[in-house]
Amino acid sequence: MVTRPISDFSGFSGRRARFEHDRPDAETARELLERLLQRTQQEKLVSTTDLRQRLLQAGIDLDMPRLADARGFLASDVTLDTAALETAPTPDISRFLLQIMDGDLAIQNFPIFENRIANIYAYAQAIPGGAVANYIPELAKQDPNAFGLAVCSIDGQRMALGEADTPFCLQSVVKPLNYALALGLNGERYVHHHVGREPSGLGFNELTLNRDNRPHNPMINSGAIMCSAMIRPGRPVDERFDMLMRFWDSAIGSQACSFDAAVYASEQATAERNYALARLMQSHGVFPEGSIVERALDLYFRSCAISLDCRALSVAAATLANGGVCPLTGHRIAEPAIIRNTLSLMLTCGMYDFSGEFAFVVGLPAKSGVSGGLMLVVPGVCGIGLWSPPLDRLGNTVRGLEFSRRLVEAFPFHIFAGTTGELR
Repeated sequence: MVTRPISDFSGFSGRRARFEHDRPDAETARELLERLLQRTQQEKLVSTTDLRQRLLQAGIDLDMPRLADARGFLASDVTLDTAALETAPTPDISRFLLQIMDGDLAIQNFPIFENRIANIYAYAQAIPGGAVANYIPELAKQDPNAFGLAVCSIDGQRMALGEADTPFCLQSVVKPLNYALALGLNGERYVHHHVGREPSGLGFNELTLNRDNRPHNPMINSGAIMCSAMIRPGRPVDERFDMLMRFWDSAIGSQACSFDAAVYASEQATAERNYALARLMQSHGVFPEGSIVERALDLYFRSCAISLDCRALSVAAATLANGGVCPLTGHRIAEPAIIRNTLSLMLTCGMYDFSGEFAFVVGLPAKSGVSGGLMLVVPGVCGIGLWSPPLDRLGNTVRGLEFSRRLVEAFPFHIFAGTTGELR
């Protein structure tokens, strides 16, 4: 995708993921501080209170781990002079503050962006229809009126609306990161010897395999079960699940990520279809050698019961948008090739058997889940986490689909917008 920071929302230019090119250069700490002082004076930022307001206006979360070393400095109320700056920002933080004041952020004019997203959210909120999933009893208890949404840019700019702080279980939204972890542990060739990468055109739990008797792709149940079988298969399930949780923790910047035991138990008790899929694959001998099918299923059920809120989900999506580097911490969770493969399959297979239509109309990598969750990735710009339980007949969140449609009408985010002259 060809992108540049969003300013007037009319166009983009090329840029790589953050932190990949932001290496320390020959500029000394003293030179950085002098530039920072000059920029604060140009913007008439007299004190740290003014600086805080400048960061908040840009959408920067002051609690992000990347700013941890400057937290005390930013929380104070001191005059921004050379003496104050000498005792505060590290070189990395100085560069980040300069980046913000230079307007070199993924989303410029953040208040305007925030207002437009709020308007799209309001349109989607008014959409009727859909039904809460009831084939897993715990999911049937969800509030059909709940609607949360959060955005995180690749620079850590954040906003949230509605029930963005309400935890929900991810269900199928876990599949992209499960696949990414399997790739990281085993390599692309090994993983795709056991699972395909073509859309199935069928329901997510359809009792079918591809022409090689393998799951069609990692974004449907059979493929996700297969990916679970490739996550440290020789280890106890508890240890394997702990690794998966740590991977999610890294992707969301160590925010709130928990396990919903009630959903896990409910999933196990109503999993006849998933057991049948596993037995079908086992009968064709396509599981990796040494796999214990029951343990792969157990790990899959546990992963579907991972619970977090829209704020955290938006950070995971932003990590994918940023080429595998978490915007809040600056830590890489996966190599670029793994992220490329993951986003490719989200684009072609992430929305159940509505994936082709979604790729045509919206044109963004996405993954939905039957709890009403939706993870949207705008490569090079931001990630969006959304939760609204009422689903359409294919298992996708009704309000989430409406939001996605209106999003690409309001912004040139469709992955092919740059090839059609829409960005000029």
